[in-house]
Amino acid sequence: MDTKASETSIITVGVNLLWLRSGRVGGSEDYAVRMLSAVPSDAPVRLVLFVPPGFARAHRSLAERYEVVVSPVGKRRPTRVLSENTWLAAQCRRHRVDAVHHFGGTVPFVGIRPAVVTVHDLQPLDHPRRFSLIKRQYLRAMLPWSVRRADAIVTVSEFCRSRLVERLGIDPQKVAVLPAPMDIASVASDMRLAAAVPDLSHPFVLYPAVAYPHKNHEVLLRALGRLAADGVDIELVATGGPGPQDKKLDQLAAKLGVGDRWHRLGRIPPAVLDGLFRQAVAMVFPSRYEGYGLPVAEAMARACPVVAAEAGGLPEVVGSGGRLLDPDDDAAWAEAIGAMAQDEYARRELIEAGQSRVRELAALDPAAGLCDLYTKVAS
Repeated sequence: MDTKASETSIITVGVNLLWLRSGRVGGSEDYAVRMLSAVPSDAPVRLVLFVPPGFARAHRSLAERYEVVVSPVGKRRPTRVLSENTWLAAQCRRHRVDAVHHFGGTVPFVGIRPAVVTVHDLQPLDHPRRFSLIKRQYLRAMLPWSVRRADAIVTVSEFCRSRLVERLGIDPQKVAVLPAPMDIASVASDMRLAAAVPDLSHPFVLYPAVAYPHKNHEVLLRALGRLAADGVDIELVATGGPGPQDKKLDQLAAKLGVGDRWHRLGRIPPAVLDGLFRQAVAMVFPSRYEGYGLPVAEAMARACPVVAAEAGGLPEVVGSGGRLLDPDDDAAWAEAIGAMAQDEYARRELIEAGQSRVRELAALDPAAGLCDLYTKVAS
């Protein structure tokens, strides 16, 4: 990147974050924050963030670094969609942006061109029954239209790019694969600040995921039942906000006789999550569908062994840094968890493999790639 770019060569990009409900949209929020935070200060790009009320309070560092324009309406989808097609378009013209990046996966019907859109996965099209009727009908219409209207598409893995090409017939040259940036130095700092975890007196494996159906917590509970029957002292800790499967999972845990080994901690501060990564026997991630799987990279960076599903984009992230299993083979999950709990040598090998893999991920520079993409579409 040319650090001596003149003022006349700097392009202005509007960033649509109106969809961002802090603490409610999961990995897409984390991705957007990481990517925007990683943009080099000397990049020939000026970013203007269009945000919902409350954004500056939740993401102070971004609000202090960039120009922030707050929408006058709330975060509910109908008003947000209306705002994107009226207020946002007018604000983009007012701020004379050269391009607009829609981080939320859809492009408004009315708006400034050229447009860039980030698509994290095609699960609403690949598995529509996992979504509410209104949401799946909306995304079934908007996703195909958005990727065709966009001048460039950003996605997080080769798996996602292949789904865009195969499912929607998108030209692969139109799609840039830009995973979330990894900052090993900041991870080391986070580890020093990691907060004490709740009182967990037994060894545990950690699954940081809201209980949506595709996250597949059930296979872990069944594996836990197998391990309990074999006398293996291990528990399962899940984090994340309330999910639609919570009650069903509690009932399954009771049925399998592992209710006292199953802990739902809910949404927790990042420092506490860091502490859980540090103390867990392993991080387990049996999700049946992931566009990328950032928690897997987070675990490897924090010296936590990873056992993940061989599904979606997870194999791309894990590489040789963890164990990959059939997401629905509870016997295999029980064997892998038992090995992490009982074989310190195997656990240490997996930690070292994960840290080697995360160094490879950290060597990537997706933020620079994003700036190059902005320059290309705006020229």
